Amino acid sequence: MNRAEEDYIKSIYELTVERKQPLIKSNELTDRLGFTDQSVNEMIKKLVQKHLVNFIPYKGISLTKKGKDVAIRMVRAHRIWEVFLTEKLGFSWENVHDAAEQLEHATTNDVLLKLYQYLGEPKFCQHGNPIPDFSGHALEVATTSLIETKPGDRFILMRVLDHKELLTYLNEQSIVLYQEFEVIEKDVFNGILVIKIQETIKNLTLKTASMLFGKIMKT
Repeated sequence: MNRAEEDYIKSIYELTVERKQPLIKSNELTDRLGFTDQSVNEMIKKLVQKHLVNFIPYKGISLTKKGKDVAIRMVRAHRIWEVFLTEKLGFSWENVHDAAEQLEHATTNDVLLKLYQYLGEPKFCQHGNPIPDFSGHALEVATTSLIETKPGDRFILMRVLDHKELLTYLNEQSIVLYQEFEVIEKDVFNGILVIKIQETIKNLTLKTASMLFGKIMKT
C-alpha cells in the first residue's frame, strides 16, 4: 500500500469518528483532502478493489475491517509522533503535522509501542485528538463546537482542527487546550462570537468558532 492510499484511509476513519456516522460522502472526503472529485472517485475504486473500503452507491463510503485496522495504525502513529515531537523536541503545535506525517509512514509497530510507553501512554495528541491504544480503543472525540454555544454558556476547549493558520491564530490570541470560555455574545449577522477567558474579552469569527471543539458546561 502506498502513502496516498494510507492517507485516504486515515481521512475516512477520522471523518467517520469526528462526525459519528458510519458512512461518509465522497464530497466530504474531497473537502477534507482538497482533491478533485475525479481524483477521489478514482482512489475509492482502487481501495474497493483492495478490500479496504466499501462503497454503497448514493449512500457513501465506509472502511472494511482490513481498512479500519490500517487506519487506526496510521492515526495512532501520527498522533504519538505529534506528542513526542512537541513534548520532547519542542515542535510547536502548528508546525508538527508535516514531520509526524513523514514519520508515521516509516515507523514499525515495535518502535511505535516503545515510543508510546516512553511517553506514558498518552490519551490525546497536542490538538486534542484521541490516540487509539494498541488494542484499537480510543477515548471519545470532542465533537461539540464552540459555534453551537449561546450567550451565558461556559465552554471547555478540548480539541482544535489541525490547520496551521488556525493554530497560529490561536497562539496569537493565547488560546490553548483545556481553557474555559464564557460566551458573552453571539452576533450571527456579523459572524462574531464574543468570549471571555478569565477577565480577557476576545472576539472570534464564527468560522474560527466552528473549528474549536469541547464541552458545554451546565450552569
